[in-house]
Amino acid sequence: MNKIENKVIILTGASRGIGKVTARKLAEYNPKLVLVSRKMSDLEKLKAELKYENALFVEADISKESDSNKIVKETVDKFGTVDVLINNAAQFARGNVIEMSLDDFDRVIATNIRGVFILTKLVLPLMIKQNSGTIVNISSTAGKRGYAGGSAYTVSKFALNGLTECLIKEVRQYNIRVITISPSLVDTREKPVEEQKEIGKGVYMRAEDVADSIISTINLPQRALIKDIEIWGTNP
Repeated sequence: MNKIENKVIILTGASRGIGKVTARKLAEYNPKLVLVSRKMSDLEKLKAELKYENALFVEADISKESDSNKIVKETVDKFGTVDVLINNAAQFARGNVIEMSLDDFDRVIATNIRGVFILTKLVLPLMIKQNSGTIVNISSTAGKRGYAGGSAYTVSKFALNGLTECLIKEVRQYNIRVITISPSLVDTREKPVEEQKEIGKGVYMRAEDVADSIISTINLPQRALIKDIEIWGTNP
C-alpha cells in the first residue's frame, strides 16, 4: 500500500549518503519531493541522476534561519503545504574535549540540533493546520551511548533524541508523528552490486537499509507511530 504518493516531503542532506539513497527510493512512491543540500552543484548532480519531475531542489544551509525560511517558503509556494519532514542533514567532528575547537563544536551543534529545531518549528504550523504530519529525525546510536572522541556529535544526537521526545508529547494531539531513526555504522560508499556482500563479518549496513526504514515508518497508516528504530549491522 502506497501512502506516500502525492505527499509533500522535505528531505535535508539529500545529495549524499543516506539522503541521496532515500531520495532515490522515495521517488519510486511518487511523492512531491523537496530536496535540500548546501551546494547547488550537488543538487544538480542529484537532479540529473533522479530524472524525477515532481521535485523541487533547494540550496540551503539549515543552520541559518534565513535558509530554513527559504526552504519552507519555496515548498509552500510550489506545493502548498508540508506533509513529511525528514531531518537528515548532519555535520560531524571527531576529537577529545580537550583538543576540539569551539568552531568545530559549534558547527556540529548548529546543524545537528539548532538547524533541526528551526526547520521543525517552521513546518509545525502547517502540519497543525491540516491536523496531520510526520517528522523523521535521523539520529544515531551515538545518541544513546557515548564514545571517546565523539563529544560534539554525540551531544548533538543526545539532544536530538531529547527534542524528539518532547515533540511527541507536544504534537500527538494534532495527529503528528515524530520518529527517531538511529543507525549504527553505515557504509555509504556507492559500490557496484557485485561488490556488495549481504552478510558476514565486517559487513556494515548500507544507506539503502536506513532509507527502507525511513520509508516504512512514513508509509504506515497515520494512526500508527513507530516511535524509535535503532538499526545495527548484524555481524560487524
